Amino acid sequence: MVRPLAILVALASFAPVAAADVLELHDGRVVEGLVAKDGEVYRVASRFGEAEFAAKDVKAFSPGKSVEDLWRERSAALAPDDALGRLALASWLSRVGRTTEAQALAEQVLATDPECAGAHELLGHVRHRGTWMSPDDAKRADGLERHGDAWFTPEEWARLDAEKRTAAEDAARKADGRRVAAAVDEAARLMLAPDPALRAEGKRRLEALAAETKTESIRTMIPALEAFAGAADRYVAAMKAGESKMVLSECRIQLARLKRPIREFQTALGSNLGQAPVKIQLPEIELIKVGTTVPIPAR
Repeated sequence: MVRPLAILVALASFAPVAAADVLELHDGRVVEGLVAKDGEVYRVASRFGEAEFAAKDVKAFSPGKSVEDLWRERSAALAPDDALGRLALASWLSRVGRTTEAQALAEQVLATDPECAGAHELLGHVRHRGTWMSPDDAKRADGLERHGDAWFTPEEWARLDAEKRTAAEDAARKADGRRVAAAVDEAARLMLAPDPALRAEGKRRLEALAAETKTESIRTMIPALEAFAGAADRYVAAMKAGESKMVLSECRIQLARLKRPIREFQTALGSNLGQAPVKIQLPEIELIKVGTTVPIPAR
């Protein structure tokens, strides 16, 4: 496939999903874009810019297929009980940067094979006291407690003064907010995956988060994401049938909620000039962001 590089750059932002090319490198990376081969060099133009790869570093070249296309094909070819196939797909997804989806697949593998070392490694688990567990669970197994971003023995926590305890508890609340935001983002990504099992897992996670946090905005995301995923499936089917073309579009969804009560403190700022003390309010906002790249029809 030979295309002038100047034209590739101009087309990169508007290329239909099905027209994207894929380079799979020997080091496990997968590069997607519009590809032109120039002697012993592959040149790739994508929405992220231009890149070059030596032919000796390229394991496979798949013209006209995006990562989404390849993912759909590999997922559809898997039997429900094919744990090894799911592990291989999870490893591939991890290499192409789809970490959330790779880890969800690894969890499915562990449901049928709890001792699968490859799945545990994808999830970042460690072998501790004769069993697999997360690094945090390993610390808890050793009797440590987490407060904020730090770990303490019960004795260390008991010896902390009130000021340090308050600071640690405040850090813990902030960390919990970040955890919820990350969990919403991960669940939304799963609901947009080509694999129906991953979509079901994403929906289950969002429902659990909505119940845990009592946040209506999370609950209302579920039918919207389901509708969007269904529309994307129809667009892909139409595109494969030659009835439609699609382009990639970036979606950035943001939900914000004002926390109450609003913190207020008084400062002596300027009091040395005979002015009255100043009262300052510090409102806190709980922010949830979801970012993804999705196909939309181009007509």
